[in-house]
Amino acid sequence: MLRRAVLCFLLAAVAALAASPNFLLGVTYSEWGPYYASANSLQMAADSSGALYTLSPCQPADPGKGPSCLTKYASDGTSILWQNNLGVQASRMAVDPAGNVYLSLPSSIEKLGADGTTVIWSFPITIVNDLKIDNTGRAFLLTGSSVIRLNTTGAVDATFNLPLIAGIPDSLAVDTTGSWILVSYRESPSYTFALLGPLRPWVTFTPPTGMLDPGIAIAPGGDPVIYGTDPNGNRSLQRFDTSGAVVFTKTIPAQTEPVSSNEEAPGNLAIDAAGNAYITSYTASFGTPVKNSLASCCSAWLGVYAPDGSVLQITYLPGVTGTPFAFGLIAMGGSSVFVLDVADPTFSPTQTGPFAQYPYGSQVAPASFALMKLTPNPGAQTMPLACVANAASYLSSAAVAPGELVALYGNGLGPAEGVAPGATLQTPYPTLAGGTQVTFDGKPAPIMWTQDGQVNVAVPWSVTGPTTQICVTCNNVQTNCLTSPVATSVPGVLTVDGLHAVALNQDGTLNSASNPAPRNSIVAIWATGLGAISPALPDGSLVGTPLPVSTNQPMIGTWLCISGRGCPVSVFNPIATTYAGPAPMQIAGMTQINFTPSAAPLGSKSFIVAAGGQSFSGPYSNTFQIYVVGQ
Repeated sequence: MLRRAVLCFLLAAVAALAASPNFLLGVTYSEWGPYYASANSLQMAADSSGALYTLSPCQPADPGKGPSCLTKYASDGTSILWQNNLGVQASRMAVDPAGNVYLSLPSSIEKLGADGTTVIWSFPITIVNDLKIDNTGRAFLLTGSSVIRLNTTGAVDATFNLPLIAGIPDSLAVDTTGSWILVSYRESPSYTFALLGPLRPWVTFTPPTGMLDPGIAIAPGGDPVIYGTDPNGNRSLQRFDTSGAVVFTKTIPAQTEPVSSNEEAPGNLAIDAAGNAYITSYTASFGTPVKNSLASCCSAWLGVYAPDGSVLQITYLPGVTGTPFAFGLIAMGGSSVFVLDVADPTFSPTQTGPFAQYPYGSQVAPASFALMKLTPNPGAQTMPLACVANAASYLSSAAVAPGELVALYGNGLGPAEGVAPGATLQTPYPTLAGGTQVTFDGKPAPIMWTQDGQVNVAVPWSVTGPTTQICVTCNNVQTNCLTSPVATSVPGVLTVDGLHAVALNQDGTLNSASNPAPRNSIVAIWATGLGAISPALPDGSLVGTPLPVSTNQPMIGTWLCISGRGCPVSVFNPIATTYAGPAPMQIAGMTQINFTPSAAPLGSKSFIVAAGGQSFSGPYSNTFQIYVVGQ
């Protein structure tokens, strides 16, 4: 079963990239990408010149059918230099800095010359779990019980017997010198790792944050770096020293559904010679801060982290979606970062390259693939204001609604230290705080929080659309502006983890896994973006008594399946509320809803909040979960 979305990336890191406050990647070119049919049907790599190599089916075909084709592309992406039909299926590929290609074939490992056809050596072996190359051209083969090292002539010059661990040896990483070897062991529900260094035995360790199908790499000096997804759907980037002790852990909320061990998880990771870690991901929400973003918010992003875990760059990527048909691919060696993912309708290539706009199955674009190359560029144009999201759910605001609380993301938006202005029943939230002002079509918006990377504001009630221009000014310097559609409601539920609502049980305690709501009891949740209230209140005002009412009646419900296996046809099943309207003593635009979760059909865990008269799907509803005893 596939993950909801995992990007397909090739990361080729370069020695010249160092941890620096001026670190910045820019897009060198973008074009349509090579065809692939599944995670296992395409392998990608790069050499030290920045040329791209792919191993893929020789023509669009179902995974596992037909021979593999090995292709080399010019470093500028405009032409194919050569292509070799191998006549058999190859499962793995690696490329050394000189452009020699190493292939895992059904009964051997082969090293091909830089022309892609000349066989330099062939080593007979039938089972290889992973294949890696160091910068001197030595090949490392992961088998079921050992790591075999082949010298530049293809002869075995060392065998490293693996430590006995309950899991199955799954993936292999070596540093550029070949001195350090890292092996991941697939267990249930997570992974264990073994690190072998110069003149010392294997060290085994288990990360404090368990992960599914992680990507692994080794930093200069032997530090293991691991990136993957935990069972709750969150990303985790973890670095360890050579003893297995944690150097840092970065948890990146994914705001997505939990995953199981048989689902594809992202492992897109590379390390450059300075020890910087490059990761890629998608997100269904935008709680992840951005730094020097090259595009406005979308689902796909690239992050670069220094050896101490500090952020060098987090950028959204223009024209890619992160959809179920994209998979994680990583390769090292070269001066660029190549990104491959499913193109969305906004993708506009900067150049015409050698690739066709391939369809996926019977569909044409946007199921074609976007390929872009990023290189260090201190002068790259960035977007200080990158994202607009619902401030409760952090879901991307496909539209904004009057009164909705929204979060704006970017950099240079506010002061280094966060400022949280207050409000009273007599004094609304201010429209200028910490040197920051946000306007919608020139109308200043109430500010509830401002800091360099994030500003939270309330959309003025006067915004009516059909679109609105959102601008941020910090210390009298205006950022770029974003244009957003306007809807009558864009519901978003306040959550603790992107999935479970911030909810109070009937006894006033916080709802949680260890404190679920008793059956037949009432819980209270909070949401924003449910539209206008009556009588109208001034922008930024707190809600007092007598309580106003919501113009678009807030609704809670579940999906009720009415047809077919897998439920292809379902309807919204409403649940009665005891109160649904403006939240007392909160900013106008925040809604409180009291309901009985156990009134839903037995077994229901997910609930939907929507506004009356609006669609119960897409940007105009929001799904969340509540902990209920026995449900």
